[in-house]
Amino acid sequence: MKLAASLWRGKWTVLAFVLFFVGVADFYVRHVAVPLYPATAKIALKEHQPEKILTDIESLMSNGPITDSGINTELEVLRSRDLVEKLVDSLDLINQPAFNPLLREPRLSSQIKTQLFTLLGLASEKPKTPRSPEVVRSIVINSVLNTMAFSNTKNTRVINISVTTTEAALSVLMANKMAMLYIENQIQIKLDALASATEFLSRRTSELKHDFEKLKAELANFSSQSELVNPTVLKSHEIQLRDLRTRLWEQAEIVVEKTDTRTVLLSFREAGNLQALIKHADDFRLNRAISEYRNNKISLDGLNLQVEHFMLDNEVEAEREQKQLSALEASESILAKQIERQSQELIVLQQLERETEAARLLYESFFTRLLEMNVQLGLETADGRLLSTAIQRAPSSPIKSKILFLGGAIGLMMGASLVLFWELRFSGYRSVNELRDQSGYSVLSAVPLIPVRDRKNIISYLKTKPDSMVSEAVRNLRTSILMSNLNQVKQVIMLTSSVPKEGKTILSFALAQNMVGLGKRILLIEADIRRRVHSVEIDRDNTVALLDLVAGDKKWKEVSLYVEELGFDILTATKSDKNAADIFASQRFSELLTELREYYDYIIIDSPPVLAVPDARLIGAISDANIYVVEWNKTTCAQVDQGLDMLSSIGVNTIGLVLNQIDPHKTKTYGYTGSYGYGAYGSEYYES
Repeated sequence: MKLAASLWRGKWTVLAFVLFFVGVADFYVRHVAVPLYPATAKIALKEHQPEKILTDIESLMSNGPITDSGINTELEVLRSRDLVEKLVDSLDLINQPAFNPLLREPRLSSQIKTQLFTLLGLASEKPKTPRSPEVVRSIVINSVLNTMAFSNTKNTRVINISVTTTEAALSVLMANKMAMLYIENQIQIKLDALASATEFLSRRTSELKHDFEKLKAELANFSSQSELVNPTVLKSHEIQLRDLRTRLWEQAEIVVEKTDTRTVLLSFREAGNLQALIKHADDFRLNRAISEYRNNKISLDGLNLQVEHFMLDNEVEAEREQKQLSALEASESILAKQIERQSQELIVLQQLERETEAARLLYESFFTRLLEMNVQLGLETADGRLLSTAIQRAPSSPIKSKILFLGGAIGLMMGASLVLFWELRFSGYRSVNELRDQSGYSVLSAVPLIPVRDRKNIISYLKTKPDSMVSEAVRNLRTSILMSNLNQVKQVIMLTSSVPKEGKTILSFALAQNMVGLGKRILLIEADIRRRVHSVEIDRDNTVALLDLVAGDKKWKEVSLYVEELGFDILTATKSDKNAADIFASQRFSELLTELREYYDYIIIDSPPVLAVPDARLIGAISDANIYVVEWNKTTCAQVDQGLDMLSSIGVNTIGLVLNQIDPHKTKTYGYTGSYGYGAYGSEYYES
């Protein structure tokens, strides 16, 4: 609530800041800001590549399906310096002052700076080194890139090419040209890839043709120099070899058997054991001969002769079997070598045939691809198409409404911050409660500001408006003074304050005028010898002053102090060569005050501020009561505390405080309407 009240109190300050910054923003929009014109061209990317004739070599000439990463890649392609460089060349942007800083007129600030440096002799005598064309070109490319933005419309395959410059036509031209260059670049990349692939296929096809013809010649040469065999013939030879080896094994067994039998027979013959020999031989002729020998048909010699014939035949048969075994072994060796040779030749032949066939197939495949590639050269299309061209639009900046709103917001924040800063720094009093709680003294009254322009009319206002809010507040002060501590005499009343111009002089006049209404003799003493404003307030120069009485030049009973228009006596101050503190500290002033007590019912002393001079402390020491005046919304807490401490340090009796010069109109903005006594509740009883 207090925060809102503080802001409301400073509303004119806040409004001034708002209007100032809105004015600055309007000036910026009208005279400083350069309008920027946006233009956007849209490109739609194809979801998949079109059907191609090529299959295995398609990766050489295609970017593949366009995915999210593919879209990001295309965005980076658009941002590439190579593509922007083509745009710069095609539109001759290097000669555009908007992009080439060397062609721009120097700014006014730069011209002023140069002239100032020249006048002061601080200008550099070295001529500037001209920039190379490459550097200028790089600067222009960077400037063009800074005017361009590329984005992808969410959940689509649409790429936006946005250009923002100070010329609407130039923005449109650059956006559309960039889109066309991007599409042409896509086609050119594919054409370059196809040309490279065609060159590769041509070279590779020629190499494969040479390899095929070489292998074909080697196959023919090998076939002419080797036995013409085929797997079937080789298989039959292998079967024949297997049969021959079977026969060889069987023949070897026969030879072994014949050899073993002959060895046994020879051993029996050498032993002379014919019967065992014949039995082991198990031969028909020998069995018949032994039978005839037993029947005495032949003699022993005849039997031996038959045995010799048998042994001779057995030897011949063994030699024949051995020869047959040797013949079989020779045939087996020849056939095995022949099969081995033919197998190796067949392997080489088949390898040559396979290599030749593979070379032929690879050659034909590449040759076919080469023919298809030549056809493909004229069929390539870009992966994107121009969806919509850029058109001229209203300037995107400055947006007057936003800038004015921003200026107003900045002014509002700065004004509010300043008001709140003042509020935080403020350490004065705005209510009776604040003054009472922070000082520890009772507040006798809250006196509003007297609504007159001329100070000379204040007494007239109080006399003619006895029922005004000011009069009632002073009357409340009078009552508080008289009713506080009834056992204490309050004949001499001193009014003081912390600093000058807190309204204590006017309050002294008002209090004196109000006490006259009680039918009492009142004397108002001007103790502020340095300022001497009472004579100005009553518009007359008294011939008798306070210093005259203190010095003893005149007696107070011998002079007239009464002022008819005021209704009470007044003792003004005059200029003196003596120090005021010495005067009030003198015994003569104390004696004068004692004499005045005998005649006057109440003596009101308007003393100087406590923090300015020590006079108030000297006067307060011989006064009955001290009234400490605090100006509303001005005097700080530190000043009040310091002043009260200085009075209490010497035993000055401060009976209370007065919150003075309250502005009734401003109190509403501070939220303290109910904190000023009669002013809050008795508006129907007052006369303005």
